[in-house]
Amino acid sequence: MMYSIFRVERTTKCLQHILKRVQVRLPQQISALRPVFQTTRCTASTWSFYHTRSLYTGVHFCSKNDGQKDTDQVSVSRSSHTPPSPSAAQKVKQAGKDFTYLIVVLIGLSVTGGLLYVVFQELFSSSSPSKIYGQAFERCRSHPEVIGAFGEPIKGFGETSRRGRRQQVSHGEYMKDGLKYMRLKFYIEGSEPGLRGTVHSESKENPETGKYEFRYIFVDIDAYPRRTIVIEDNR
Repeated sequence: MMYSIFRVERTTKCLQHILKRVQVRLPQQISALRPVFQTTRCTASTWSFYHTRSLYTGVHFCSKNDGQKDTDQVSVSRSSHTPPSPSAAQKVKQAGKDFTYLIVVLIGLSVTGGLLYVVFQELFSSSSPSKIYGQAFERCRSHPEVIGAFGEPIKGFGETSRRGRRQQVSHGEYMKDGLKYMRLKFYIEGSEPGLRGTVHSESKENPETGKYEFRYIFVDIDAYPRRTIVIEDNR
């Protein structure tokens, strides 16, 4: 009696043992198990196969002649391997890494929050130097005597670096009689060529509102004949 030919990537002794026990012809190719093995055409018996996902594949042989069942199971799948649990030293090491990452994240959040606070104070706070500079420049630009001397439009800027770049407006803060004072110094130019003015202002904090109020604003014209334009004087 002819035996079916199994084409397997690596023929095992277990499969050879099962083939010797089966005394029937095999059915045609079973596509569900291709390319693990292939069989030749057979009409004398029927086969049924079942496959568990991670343990084994079972093969049932049933002969039509004697009605008896012969069941063999072939282990073809890889055995599941559980990795060893980490030791106490490894757990301590991993916990140290996690704690270090947490500290780095907290430091980054603190630095970011500080930067955002500084930016908010510089741009939006009523007591910031940039805010007071904007108010002083607006009063200079709208003053009739300044417009007549420099021409329109009037531009304001801070100190100029050696490379010709204009930096922030220079300012200074000090305390007197328990109140805060701030002094500003910046420059203005208009349409008149070669004419520039230096603006000096001083502000005092109002203890009731917490806002700065101008004590004086005046403009020194840096050209001959030199003169000073008083914008505001509340001293």
